[in-house]
Amino acid sequence: MYGNDDSDMKIAGNLAPEVDESEAAARLYHHEKENGNLAKAQEAGSVLASVLLRTEGFSCFLNWEEDFAARNRCILFAFVADQAIATFLPNHLTRQFAESRFYGELRDNAPGLYESISRSAAYSMYLICKRSGDGRRIGIGKIYAKVLRHPEDAALEREGELLYESFYNICIEHLRRVEFAV
Repeated sequence: MYGNDDSDMKIAGNLAPEVDESEAAARLYHHEKENGNLAKAQEAGSVLASVLLRTEGFSCFLNWEEDFAARNRCILFAFVADQAIATFLPNHLTRQFAESRFYGELRDNAPGLYESISRSAAYSMYLICKRSGDGRRIGIGKIYAKVLRHPEDAALEREGELLYESFYNICIEHLRRVEFAV
């Protein structure tokens, strides 16, 4: 009668109320819009696009159509800008707004470059390298040399590493100026 048979017992499970994901997303959107973070994220995307598209400075954009290496420097810069946005923006929504503006400005102001970035296997190779490594720039130089059709070229590998570091520092310099609300 009062044995060890607990077959009629019910396990309560997780008693926390389920969160409606769409409601949470709407709340986040409203919060980020009200505090100005979405506008700041879009501005950050614009700034990074303008850095890539300017013809002075490191100027990978200047001869991108005629110069295979310049085009691939632009692709590396786009990858680095994405990485910097992912690292320094406060949440997925602000990151999405910044990336959308960055690529939108490239599409509007340099459609051929945008198309090159979109179709490039190099971007995918950089992404795979980043995900398979320890999260740093290790290996990017090797990919850069391969993309430029000179695998095992130590000078090009070093150039790729230095470009990554330089581009990242440029992006971070601009993103750190943005003061996101909490």
